This record gives sequence, structure tokens and C-alpha cells, in this order.
Amino acid sequence: MAESDIARVVEVFEACHARWALVGAHAIGLLTEPRATADFDFVVDSRKLSGVVRELKKAFGELDETDIGVAIQLKAIDVDLIRSSNHPLFQAALRESRAIGTWKVPRTEVLLVLKFLAAISPYRNRAKRTHDVGDIMLVCRTLGGTLDRAHMIELSKLVYPGAEREFAELLGKIDRDEPIAI
Repeated sequence: MAESDIARVVEVFEACHARWALVGAHAIGLLTEPRATADFDFVVDSRKLSGVVRELKKAFGELDETDIGVAIQLKAIDVDLIRSSNHPLFQAALRESRAIGTWKVPRTEVLLVLKFLAAISPYRNRAKRTHDVGDIMLVCRTLGGTLDRAHMIELSKLVYPGAEREFAELLGKIDRDEPIAI
């Protein structure tokens, strides 16, 4: 997707007065170094999602959309619109977002816990989960001393009961440069 096209997507969010945040590999790339990935992932206020999709159709034409429950995949423009109401972490992504250039991006701690959520998902293929763990490692090694670990541990409690132990163990392994199994 061309930079001008993704700028048009963001303009639609703004025109619809929809709260949104860039997540996924593109958001991680803003914090560290970009890596090759095709789609853009956005958490979008669920209450505005149907209006956003309608306006995106006006802006881009046929979107080849697939509703997968947690998100609407727009294959024609390589954009995933994640419903904010599907998980408390998605709501935190909107609540704790900030500007990085022209992007709205969740606080780094929220991004890392979102990556943890993706990395442990049984619905995600192993290769993508491996990328998620790699993203967590890269951010922790790049920004480690500036991260609010207590906040991350608290956020990880939203993943599932007891997830804070698994997440803390993951962070410890990264700190000690130990192998990580997913």
C-alpha cells in the first residue's frame, strides 16, 4: 500500500471522528526498526467501525472485506480494523495512545502486551507467533531501561488470569538472553 493510500485511511478515521491506534509490526517499526510486513493493523473504536468501513468504500471502492469477529480484514487495501470492544487490551490501546509523527500509537507497554496476546494465541500460526516474540525481544532490547515493567505486568493480567506470571517469565528470559519457546 502506498504511503498516500494509508494517509487516506487515517483521514477517513479522522473524518469519522473514530478513535484509532496503529498496532502490529508497523507500530513496532516506529519504535525500533521497520520490518517487512504487508498489512497495517489498526484498533478502531467499535462504535464507529461500520461508518469507517462505509467511508473507506467510498474512498477506495471494493475492499474485499472479511469479518473474522475480532477484526475486519480489508484485503484490497491490506488493512485490518480491530474492534476495540473485543478485548480490554484493545481498549487500553485507544486509551493509552500518543502521537508518533502523524501516527497514533499505543504506549509501548501496551504494544508489548498486545504482542504477547498475539504470541500466545492458539488461532495464530506459529510463524506469526515467532515474529511476535521477536518483536517483543527487539523492543525490550532497544528500549528496556525506559519501559514501565510494573505497568506491563499489570496490563498482562488482562490477557488471561495468571498471564502476568508467564509474561514476567518471558521478560526475564529476554533480560537473561535465554532461549524462548512459544
